[in-house]
Amino acid sequence: MSGLKESIENLLELKDEVMRAYYDPLGEDGVFSYSAKEKEPGIKQDSRDKESSDPAFCRSCPLWQARLDDYFYFNPKKASLLCVIPSVEQSGKLLKDDAMEMYENQMTGVLNVPRGKRALLPLIKCPTPSFDSSYADSCRKYLRAEMLSFEPDSIILFGIDLAHYMLRTDLPYERIRAREREFHINGIRTFATYSQRECIEDKRLKRAVYEDLLRIREVIS
Repeated sequence: MSGLKESIENLLELKDEVMRAYYDPLGEDGVFSYSAKEKEPGIKQDSRDKESSDPAFCRSCPLWQARLDDYFYFNPKKASLLCVIPSVEQSGKLLKDDAMEMYENQMTGVLNVPRGKRALLPLIKCPTPSFDSSYADSCRKYLRAEMLSFEPDSIILFGIDLAHYMLRTDLPYERIRAREREFHINGIRTFATYSQRECIEDKRLKRAVYEDLLRIREVIS
């Protein structure tokens, strides 16, 4: 019976992956599709065009009132590896100093990906203390545009809530980590692991992230 149960479970997981591939999280025709709002009274159309492509003009949720102009991080114009974190820090930095140091060590010490070949981006473009899918819904179109711009070969999603949101799955996180499997978003191979903030809050997760990054390195090198 255990063999039959395992086979059924594998079939259900395969079904989930097929559905995720069909309903592309950032595709224009899937469940996560979006469309431009109608022109609002008193707003010129060129402003609406800017809003649709530049988060600096976004007013879709209350977070815009705390938005800062600069993320204080350099990204190249093209990047073979796109690293996505849940949101911007309250300070306006993409990551706090200790988290940024951890991230840079992960990139150079484990993955061996130089700065000029990788980009770091937040899904939620404004500071927020915790991940909220409603805010992510407002920002996902900007991430999709950035993905098209950077043309990455691989994506790493840092964070439990971020990965569940982007991959459209409620599977236990241990089963979607990079050590276990890879996914595809818009045809781009995608991996998930714990965020730097999660590792700082629970140091036991550092080992898990190290294992995930070793697996990613095997695939992308």
